[in-house]
Amino acid sequence: MMNILVLTNKGDITSDFIVQNLSELGVPFYRLNTDEIGNTIRLSLDVINNEYLIYDYARDIIIDLLQIKSVYFRRPEIFVHAGAVTIGEKNFVKSELSFTLEAVYRILDNAFWVNTVDAIRAAENKLYQLMLANEIGFIIPNTILSNQPSSAMSFFSENNCSCIIKPIKSGLVSGGTEEGVIFTSKVHLDDDNIDRILSCPVYLQNHIPKNADLRVTLIGNKLFCAMIHSQEEEDSIVDWRKARHPLRHSVHELPKEITVKCFQLAKKLNLNFAAIDFILDQKNNYIFLEINPNGQWAWIERQLNFKISDEITKLLIKNAA
Repeated sequence: MMNILVLTNKGDITSDFIVQNLSELGVPFYRLNTDEIGNTIRLSLDVINNEYLIYDYARDIIIDLLQIKSVYFRRPEIFVHAGAVTIGEKNFVKSELSFTLEAVYRILDNAFWVNTVDAIRAAENKLYQLMLANEIGFIIPNTILSNQPSSAMSFFSENNCSCIIKPIKSGLVSGGTEEGVIFTSKVHLDDDNIDRILSCPVYLQNHIPKNADLRVTLIGNKLFCAMIHSQEEEDSIVDWRKARHPLRHSVHELPKEITVKCFQLAKKLNLNFAAIDFILDQKNNYIFLEINPNGQWAWIERQLNFKISDEITKLLIKNAA
């Protein structure tokens, strides 16, 4: 009986690690590539008869959603397979597909999730994260989210005119012919550019010189910490993701009090998995930056041989029993 569900898309390489583990262990599971709905996958969600089925024509199987006990929520995506449709019609179909998936999530409410959709959405709010992290006792950067020019200018001045700007959610820019990623960058504010923030609040923090970046990956009651040696390359001094060459990684042991606080934060956010970013400043203080409830981890597993996929697999199997 298939009672483990991997929710993702067909191009998600990270899910491949979990799929391989489950396959090697001989544990039945089903990978739902949501971008195949409308192509090789069909759904039948019958409320009166309490019958909620996935028909996978590529694999020639039928999955009973009521039999699912554990769910790994990775990267579901929507793709419109309809033929000649207008932009308006395509958007309508995307909306219908999106809310159909929402129904699937609710049908699976009684299953164990890594992580639930509701928990992910709540945890993705960076300002809310910082409020909780501050309550728990993490050191956090000075932070303001504002489209009030006078407030932003005051913040900039109070932080020695040395600040960074970053997206409040995702830095991905997409659409038409315009695509790219907005990274964390140093910013200069003055009378000539400050009114540009009127149309959209900006997320500002004081710039903190650092020795390194840290990525903490938490699964259940297990924790892995990687040090990313971001200061060894000029391009990655502010944001390590801007490095033009692969950065050196090393295993790092967190102080016990920081480890305890990581688990406290995950518990407050109802997360069974989390990727937490810190910086180690030049006085070796651990500065909390943000928590990603659905963050990437495969590259760290490869770099440092962390058994992240094994821990996720164990968690799914344990809660599917």
